[in-house]
Formats: sequence, C-alpha cells, structure tokens
Amino acid sequence: MGVACKLSCGHCSFKQDVFLGIGFRYIDLVSILEWYEVEEDRQIIKEFINEKEKSFDCYDGLYICHECNFLLNKVYLHMKSETRSYTNSYDCPRCSTQMPPVPLVNIQNEMIDCPDCEQEKLVVNFYMDWD
Repeated sequence: MGVACKLSCGHCSFKQDVFLGIGFRYIDLVSILEWYEVEEDRQIIKEFINEKEKSFDCYDGLYICHECNFLLNKVYLHMKSETRSYTNSYDCPRCSTQMPPVPLVNIQNEMIDCPDCEQEKLVVNFYMDWD
C-alpha cells in the first residue's frame, strides 16, 4: 500500500504533493507494462517478462537532486534476471543532473531541505493511503 503526503515549507510558499510506495498495479511486470509511460523502458519490461528467473522492485519514490535539491516524485523500477539487470533513471528537470539511482520511499519531518528557499526543512503531512 502507498501513502500520500504534502510537503510544505514554513519559510516560503513551497508545497508539493507526493505519492510513495506501491499499489496493486505494481505486483507483476505485466501489470506494470500496462501503465508504464516511457516507451524505451516498456520494451525492456517486455524482454524481462519472457525471462524465466527474474525479480523486480517497483514503487513510487521521491528523488532529491544532489545539485539543486529539486524533488521528483517518480516510479523506481529495478529488474534482474540470471543474465542482466536494469534500473530506470531520471535527469533533474531543473539542472539536468542525473538523479540518485534509488529514491526515498520513507520520509519524515525535517529530513528534506526546501528546494526553493533552502532556508528550512520541509514539513511532511500524511493525508491518505492509496492502492
């Protein structure tokens, strides 16, 4: 099950809704293929579906840019078989730096710097479970 939260800064007007975790459409690669948007990654998912021995990890996480602190709420997907592995990746929309390879899935108050003013830590208010 996933959670939704609102991140906000007490110093400036920054606010962002974030969805973290997994839902029922994350349970197998066939289901993931139905909603996954990036066409290049969809082709790789199709190839992994046919692998006999495979594992995968897929969830919504929060990527934090190491250069500019931009917050990107996107899907993390890592697939592994006997012969290869694949992990999706993102570039920061603000500064074009490659985002960290693995996003945060558990966040707490006063853990994340405000990406706009950089004066305070963000307040996290959880408001919904999603599936």
